[in-house]
Amino acid sequence: MSLRGAMSLHPEAENAANAVLQVVSFRLHNEVYALDILAVQEIIKILPITTVPLAMPWIAGVINLRGQILPLMTLGIRLELPPAPYSRNTRFMIVKGREQSVGLIVDEVLEVLRLPQSALEPPPAHLQHRDYIRAVSKQDRGLVIILDLHKVLYLPSRNDALQEAS
Repeated sequence: MSLRGAMSLHPEAENAANAVLQVVSFRLHNEVYALDILAVQEIIKILPITTVPLAMPWIAGVINLRGQILPLMTLGIRLELPPAPYSRNTRFMIVKGREQSVGLIVDEVLEVLRLPQSALEPPPAHLQHRDYIRAVSKQDRGLVIILDLHKVLYLPSRNDALQEAS
């Protein structure tokens, strides 16, 4: 009997090697980031934002999305990037948080990418915010930084520590 027709002795290893991560890619400050597509509920154009007093610096406010009030996070500020003005390409990505959906403000949504597991690398050890990064992928057009959504939403940042110390 030919080995080609036989079942693999290690199907888990074969499946892991062939696994593909689908992500929604987006731009923040001319860099490409991505989130697991399973975490993204929808992508919408800018809606009116109601500011919330005493909110963390990266919380832009809340939005009313079809009767549901959602917190809105400026993702660039959360990642300690300088503030960027909104453009005609700015979008709100609605993602699944632990307890409720959350809106993320991104500069531009690009495309859905299918990244083979073999193309994913751990974040470099010297990066300051590596906890927020799930993986990095080399693509034809440059690097894609895949964020760990739950860590971005819930890990304390350096700003939290500074505020608690003052």
